[in-house]
Amino acid sequence: MLQSNGINESLGLCDLSAQLQQSGAVTRLFLRREEPNLVRRLREFAPRLTVVPCDLLGHNSALSLARLAKRTLGDATTTLLGGTHPTFFSNVVRQEGVDVAFAGEAEGVVVDVLAALRDGRDPRDISNLVFRANGGCQRNPLRPVLQNLDEMPLPDRELYYRYPFMSSFPAKKFATSRGCGNSCGYCFNPSYRALLKEGAHFVRRKSPERVVREIAEVRRRHRLEVVHFSDDLFSSGAAWTEQFTETYRDKVGIPFSCNTVASTLDEQTVRRFKDAGCRILAIGVEVADDRVRQEALNKPVSRDDINRAAALIKAAGIKLVTFNILGVPWIPPDGDLDALELNQRLGVDHTRVTELVPFPVSRVATRLIADGILAADYEERIYEVPDIPRWPAATLFRRAAPERLTRLYWLWALLLHFRVEKRWAQRLINSRWSMALAPISFAIGLLAEKRVFGLGWADGLRYFWHVANPAFKTSNYVSFV
Repeated sequence: MLQSNGINESLGLCDLSAQLQQSGAVTRLFLRREEPNLVRRLREFAPRLTVVPCDLLGHNSALSLARLAKRTLGDATTTLLGGTHPTFFSNVVRQEGVDVAFAGEAEGVVVDVLAALRDGRDPRDISNLVFRANGGCQRNPLRPVLQNLDEMPLPDRELYYRYPFMSSFPAKKFATSRGCGNSCGYCFNPSYRALLKEGAHFVRRKSPERVVREIAEVRRRHRLEVVHFSDDLFSSGAAWTEQFTETYRDKVGIPFSCNTVASTLDEQTVRRFKDAGCRILAIGVEVADDRVRQEALNKPVSRDDINRAAALIKAAGIKLVTFNILGVPWIPPDGDLDALELNQRLGVDHTRVTELVPFPVSRVATRLIADGILAADYEERIYEVPDIPRWPAATLFRRAAPERLTRLYWLWALLLHFRVEKRWAQRLINSRWSMALAPISFAIGLLAEKRVFGLGWADGLRYFWHVANPAFKTSNYVSFV
């Protein structure tokens, strides 16, 4: 298995590795950034099957790894790409270095492919498989998604933790579910759900006991002081939440953080989280304009929902983190500053802020194309599009005042911390010299991150020395490789 760096350990890869080991396979993950001589390591390990996670707008990194494997091992290995990109773009198998790919979840298909290779059988009848055929490509029908997540073997976390900087880092993430019931316009999940035709069976959840087992196994073998649950909708389902918080409080008790949606929070849920040891709750603000959030971004959350949820979180003594998207075209020129002002009023402890990236197959991308903001042949030219860290693709995505937007992105933490009024913030981001303040803003954001998550300087600096720019992370979609 090959991955660019370790900033995001893929829980999907850990699940897959455990499944493969259960079938008798020997697995190993190589992080390109951590291997001074990756070619030599590949030759020594000599994998019969090389699996590369390939996410939407992360395809360039994945394809470079696939090409490296083929150049190094030739026909002695079969390169297999999986993830969100092959799920929607079957033509990835026509790219150099790719032998086959798969759509949907990894369990089953990868085990079946490896078994076929061992037996000398043709794997092309395997469900979910994508392969070259008749000068083009073919995707086999998708198998149903795994329903009972408790039946999976415990994730192979040693896949990543053989790298000491990951094993010793005090914060580690877990997932309690797969799938998402929301239909946010900037996300691929609605399109994936439609592709699977799974309906209500798309969202699946582990039992609280199973989650506790996973945490206990990691805690037994490695340093663990902060737990992060990476589920999109951690607070969904009152009965599960009640059972989980009681079980977690009694059997784990480690401070934890999680992501949730403002409209799903009530006083009782927040109180249960606090009693169980919740340190941080993160909610999506996205933009300040309710109409844009609800219609263009298709997220049925109002400013009233956000204000109410933030008040409940702060009153409970839990740290409040928000997610924000800059550069959404359907808001007025100063709409991003309205979002800044909203965050100031909420009294947030920390924020995550990104510039809008139109994910292929998303509702937002479709509307951007219809409005002439995104190139009509965007998806047809996907292999010309840079990976997320190198966005925007200026020739395909027409943005208003991109330099001004970039300045706001870099100065966001400073403007938030010092509660700079909108009129003064506007003057700053209109001025080119203001980028001289970017290092100060970065330091403020770094201090906020340390304070909120309770990480020590030594741990943080060691970790980021290894992973470098946090923007160059591999996306973490727990339903995929």
